[in-house]
Amino acid sequence: MKRIFTLFITGVLVFGLTASVNAIPIGPVYNSATGHWYGVVSGDWFTAESNAIALGGHLVSINDQAEQTWLETNIGDYIGWIGLTDSVSEGFFTWTSGEALTYTNWGSGEPNDFGGGEDFGAMRIVAGNPPIVPSSSSWNDINSTTYELGLAEWSAAPPAIPEPTTIALLGIGLAGLAGVAMRRKRKNKGTDKN
Repeated sequence: MKRIFTLFITGVLVFGLTASVNAIPIGPVYNSATGHWYGVVSGDWFTAESNAIALGGHLVSINDQAEQTWLETNIGDYIGWIGLTDSVSEGFFTWTSGEALTYTNWGSGEPNDFGGGEDFGAMRIVAGNPPIVPSSSSWNDINSTTYELGLAEWSAAPPAIPEPTTIALLGIGLAGLAGVAMRRKRKNKGTDKN
């Protein structure tokens, strides 16, 4: 039984560490040039924007090449939402933050509203090797349900939120301690009867 328990805990630790390594390597990170924090939020475009608002910001507004380059350098591979939309007036893109649209990084032939309904901005970053030098990045207009991740940007320092892997490992550790306590309790009951 002890061997099975040890194998179980080892497997959980290896799985947890592997999950951490494969996770998106952002969040939250601070850009001293903009004075903003950046982190990944989940959901379709509307949900991601709502989650960004809950952090005190919006989906990212990219205001110049310097900010674009900083994101490319600090995020690594990424594909997901940015805070750009033309849902109010086709062809007239605005940032959800209300900032002026002073810079764009559209991919070739974008924005194109392909098939109609492509009203929401997304960004793709493919990091080069080494990851400090991106090999390509671009923006696209797409429908609101294509991706499940967005990049949030906000000003205030973020609360300390543990990573999901850390929470999972803590829960497993507590469950293991509870199991050990129950086993000792049963063992003590058995010795009390004799």
